[in-house]
Amino acid sequence: MTKKYLYFQPEYVREFVCDGLKCPHNCCERNWGIYVDTETYARYEQIRPEIKAREITACFSYDADRGEYFLKDRPCPFLTDKKLCRLQLEYGENFLSQVCKTFPRFTFDFGKFFERSLSLSCPVAAEMILFRDEPMTFELIELWEESTAKVVILPSTVPQKFVAHFVDLQIAMISILQERTLSIDQRLIVLGFFLDRLDEIIADGLDDESLTKLIVAYESKIFLSEQVPLMLATVQFDAKKFIGRILTILENLYRAGVPDYSKKSLDALIGTFEIIPDSSGKVSVTKIAANYERFADERKNFQARYSTFLENFLVNEMFLTCFPWKFKESIAKNFGVFVAEYKIFELLAFSAVQKNLGNRTELLELVDWFATQKDHNNVFGKKFLESLPDDIFSSIETFLEAT
Repeated sequence: MTKKYLYFQPEYVREFVCDGLKCPHNCCERNWGIYVDTETYARYEQIRPEIKAREITACFSYDADRGEYFLKDRPCPFLTDKKLCRLQLEYGENFLSQVCKTFPRFTFDFGKFFERSLSLSCPVAAEMILFRDEPMTFELIELWEESTAKVVILPSTVPQKFVAHFVDLQIAMISILQERTLSIDQRLIVLGFFLDRLDEIIADGLDDESLTKLIVAYESKIFLSEQVPLMLATVQFDAKKFIGRILTILENLYRAGVPDYSKKSLDALIGTFEIIPDSSGKVSVTKIAANYERFADERKNFQARYSTFLENFLVNEMFLTCFPWKFKESIAKNFGVFVAEYKIFELLAFSAVQKNLGNRTELLELVDWFATQKDHNNVFGKKFLESLPDDIFSSIETFLEAT
């Protein structure tokens, strides 16, 4: 008997349709390793006439470690001039590999349900997600088993003991990030307090009652009006420490190597804040921090003008990565990476706007580069981990401004 499966997902997933004609940076053209499952490869071998099958299979090599085939050449040899897949056009959707059918959808298996969302490294998805004014909404839907069989299912990174509570935790965290009476930094500060308390509950044995009280409290309007101001009052932003952290991250990323097509975004950041080495090859943290503070009004205006863009970026990132368990590290460390990645992204976007590179097309180019590094470059995340303290909760003022 055919089964139905539960999916928890942003409502935008139902709206998404891959369209190569609308895609300025087609994923089939990128230097990504594209793998094809053995079932799909077997279908290629059965194509007739046989010479056609040999022409197609000659484009692949076998990876014994993964037990799959991968494309030897990039861009994809099956991409037409109209940026459509020749295999799909000639033989149907059944001849697409699981990866090609699925991307940019990311689906995680939680046992009794799945979660699905879209990566911002797809510019069509990014435009659809980031430039909507209304808060991102979510839904629980049922799909038939044959629909589920067509997607690549990733194992959840969430520890098993949290799976039963995970959706409730997500909803609470998303409500914090969508609290539009607060600035983005203030929302992240409140999220930090929420996760710090969650860490304490875990240390005490993950009591269900305490967890429920935590979630209910942070969704309360009374809590928002009475407790949040007290939280924010404890955070005194330190621009010099903030810039020191940012420079450490940027230095680590540069050492790891950045692609040529990121140059415009990084040049805008370097030019805006005058991150220029002196004659001895060193940059002055004090000088750059002063430049950062000099832009205080412009930064506030930017954050207000692009608040929904930034909010949607954060909410999508939270859902896409099974936050706060993206990395097999502590909750504090995961929160630190989440905040640090966001602040780098915000600085890049702000600098782009300052350098008159802030129209929709140029912002999507920035998102494309940043999300590609974040979602497809393992070194990128590791460099953030190396750049951060283990307990970000005790030094949250080094990243976020409460006022």
